[in-house]
Amino acid sequence: MIVDAHVHLWDLERNPQPWITTEDVPISRTFGPEELQPLLAEAGVDAVVLVQGACYDADTDYLFELADAHEWIAAVTAWVDLLDRRRIETRLEQLSAGGKLRAVRHLIQNEADRHWITRRPVLRSLALLEERGLILEVPAVFPLHLDDVCTLATRLPGLRIVVDHLGKPPLGTDQMSDWERQLRAVASHENVFAKVSGLNTALRKTNWSAEDLRPAVEIALDAFGPGRLVCGSDWPVALLNGTFEAVWAATRDVVSEVAGAEEARLLGATAADLYDLTPTLSRRSAGADE
Repeated sequence: MIVDAHVHLWDLERNPQPWITTEDVPISRTFGPEELQPLLAEAGVDAVVLVQGACYDADTDYLFELADAHEWIAAVTAWVDLLDRRRIETRLEQLSAGGKLRAVRHLIQNEADRHWITRRPVLRSLALLEERGLILEVPAVFPLHLDDVCTLATRLPGLRIVVDHLGKPPLGTDQMSDWERQLRAVASHENVFAKVSGLNTALRKTNWSAEDLRPAVEIALDAFGPGRLVCGSDWPVALLNGTFEAVWAATRDVVSEVAGAEEARLLGATAADLYDLTPTLSRRSAGADE
């Protein structure tokens, strides 16, 4: 079983993505399931985790519409207003109805307050995620947010936290040792996981290869182990410096080289366990998908 644990879908006519700028021309359009599904099939990917891209309810509702229509969308990482503790419980109940809510994420990298995720009202909402067994995904960006992940992991030891894109390592720069120190500190908390994803867009050069990703993947595997590391394409954001095919092929190549006998865990088994994908995949194998 192969799982792409980090993909996005958006319809810009329905739900603009405020973070997309004029510099993001390759992704300044709608990306729907009809474009992604053939790419997954060609790559042998069985299921995906669909991750929020905009911080408002309408965008999250759209993602669940897609998840309801496509069994290969096995789980959803949603957005909820973590500052509104009074409403969040009702909203989580609503989103849980379809059976695919697994995680919550907020685009903290777009907040002026670099420590937004540790605000008191946010921590109260995160405690509710902990109680419900939901995952918190953190789009941490080195060097700004990884220390806060350690704070969250300590204060909420029952909350599973996933660091997206390995915290955006500064690949090919002399800052890699600082990133490694921060990532290993994060990995020392057993309730923290990480995604091997988005690494191609952390690179400055366009003619990158699997070898350019290898330093970050080697460090991450050593720090987290195969039981706390998952892989994702970050499609269509990946198009800013590559293609789905190139990113997934490079990811598989470097994971095969670095993980050896544990390759299957990184490419699917750990994600299936972490996001509890068995119910969805069982329905799909029974012929429920299109």
